Amino acid sequence: MTDHKSRQPEGHSPSGRIGWEGALDAVRTELHDCLLGAEEPVADVARHLAAQTGKGLRASLLLAAASGSDGQVAADAVPAAAALELLHLATLVHDDVIDDAPMRRGQPSVQGRFGRKAAVLGGDYLFCRCFSLIANILSGYPERFTDFSNGMTRVCLGEIEQLRQNRNLDLGLRGYLRIISGKTAALFALASYAGAILAGEPESSARQHGRFGFLFGMLFQVMDDCLDYEDDESDARKTVRHDLAEGVVTPPLLYALAREPRLRKLASTVFSDPADLREVLGDVVAAGGLRDSWSLAERYYRKALRQLDRI
Repeated sequence: MTDHKSRQPEGHSPSGRIGWEGALDAVRTELHDCLLGAEEPVADVARHLAAQTGKGLRASLLLAAASGSDGQVAADAVPAAAALELLHLATLVHDDVIDDAPMRRGQPSVQGRFGRKAAVLGGDYLFCRCFSLIANILSGYPERFTDFSNGMTRVCLGEIEQLRQNRNLDLGLRGYLRIISGKTAALFALASYAGAILAGEPESSARQHGRFGFLFGMLFQVMDDCLDYEDDESDARKTVRHDLAEGVVTPPLLYALAREPRLRKLASTVFSDPADLREVLGDVVAAGGLRDSWSLAERYYRKALRQLDRI
């Protein structure tokens, strides 16, 4: 990253600087304090979520963009990174409600343990806490608050579009990429962009950081969708074969349908009866759908590397 030591964030004065590893620990602490200190009506839900906060990948991206060549991070990046993790956690809670998923990362989901209504309201609470943290950082600078709200809006619109296109075998690769550019990549882009802004980068440089975050997010989602078709599971993965059973159309199936149109009828039956799921998965892999999807991931990987070189 570029050297931010002599700069101040546009329209905002930093309260200090902190080492990168210390900043990441501080994000985890802030996130857990927020969840464990939740008000009583949502305390049980929040405590449950405190054990499912994940690896903090989006927070790490924000902190990386906010760090200078000295490895120091603008202190305001810590609550900003925690806010993005709260936002991501809220979307996962709502995703599980939409998918009626009983498990999340090997543990009972919020809706699986507390019910759908509690999960919806718990997710809403996380959104509110996210905005509260951002408002404290950007108080008096509405143009920067708008950057965050616009990014969050794109995430929500991407989720809605995915729901609208559920079970649509005519979606096409372009439609799929449009969906993930919102529901996944927009949050990664916001993380990188916000980190650069908080570090004092000019707008043009912050947008370059945001572009890297976007490409990283696209890569992340394509890889995740490829792993959904792999035969084995690990703790880092979703439940294998979940997407197709839920009617979510992703690149392995799209590429396979382009090569083998005969798969369309069989794939459509899986949406209503998962009995043929294993057969369809095997046919998708045999048709080269998974191989082509990993090639797509490779292209985004190369694009992300080239963008990183520009920063």
